[in-house]
Amino acid sequence: MGKCLRKDYISDLLESITDSILTKLPIRDAVRTSILSTKWRYQWATMTKLVFEKYTSLISDGKLAEQEVSNFIMRFLFLHHGPIYKFKLSATCSLNSTDMDQWLLFLSRKDIKELVLKLYGHYRTIPSCIFSCQKLTKLSLQGFELKPPLSFHGFPCLKYLNLCSGSYTVEVIENLISVCPILEKFILGNFGNPLGLDIHCPNLKHLTLHGEFTNLHLEHSPLLDVLRVNFGAQAWECNVPMKLPVTYDRLKFIDLQRINYEEINAVLYVLHLILRSPNLQKLEIEATQFESSPDKVADLDFWEKECPTDFTFKHLKSVEMEGLSNKNCVKFLKFVLGRSPVLEVMIVSPHRA
Repeated sequence: MGKCLRKDYISDLLESITDSILTKLPIRDAVRTSILSTKWRYQWATMTKLVFEKYTSLISDGKLAEQEVSNFIMRFLFLHHGPIYKFKLSATCSLNSTDMDQWLLFLSRKDIKELVLKLYGHYRTIPSCIFSCQKLTKLSLQGFELKPPLSFHGFPCLKYLNLCSGSYTVEVIENLISVCPILEKFILGNFGNPLGLDIHCPNLKHLTLHGEFTNLHLEHSPLLDVLRVNFGAQAWECNVPMKLPVTYDRLKFIDLQRINYEEINAVLYVLHLILRSPNLQKLEIEATQFESSPDKVADLDFWEKECPTDFTFKHLKSVEMEGLSNKNCVKFLKFVLGRSPVLEVMIVSPHRA
């Protein structure tokens, strides 16, 4: 009898399925699949999504570890052929800036759509070639200094932008997002000097600001659905701008952290937001306390005095308040309760220890 031939199911898998399997493996294991069969020998070299997640080295010597990681990524990229739509690198060891510039130049020629770089240690200047990636839909950077070249005219396809723990000026941030016409989600982490921002982004739907901020102008972002902002430990710099009668009809969730209820400019800003957000459904606020100058202290009756008598939260169903440490906080709590006819959930917790 002849030998029974077994079908090689692994080799017969569709290329799209093979690519999906490889992207779910650690990058080194994806390369090791080359031993499975002749057809799989170079499958890893055509992967469209490359994820070097929390990539590190087993070598204890810092310099050798850096070189090992750099060499592996360099070899992997230069043996790759075809498009690369996603590249993610999260490195726990320091990496050579010159090597990284070469990787990013390589990626900029590969129709890259999603680029995520999380690095630790001193900030590196992002190479100018990244600003030529016109097909980018997602860009997330941590540990970089941002300096777009003069020739940069924007990312026409970018929908998601995350800038965390980097070095950048207010001008760079504002100019960058203003030339991303379809940007929908923007996350910014600022842990240096407090910033005041003017957001010009007509299609922005989700805005999250972590760190230290002292002012925020949203008049040119009317489509916001979600707003999360940390007021910072500093006093709010100036009175809320009331020049443009903008209504945030789509804004349903507001999360405001580290608000000083005794500081008049901060509570004016909160009042402006809630008055201009007629469809607000969920509100989360965390209070903080620091000394304000006498001319900036809010009156205890601020909310009832400044708010129109007929105003109500017509759609507010959930409120979470943390840090009720003084009478001003309690006054705001009473104000919300008294004007929320459809409220379903109210969570109140004391000031953090």
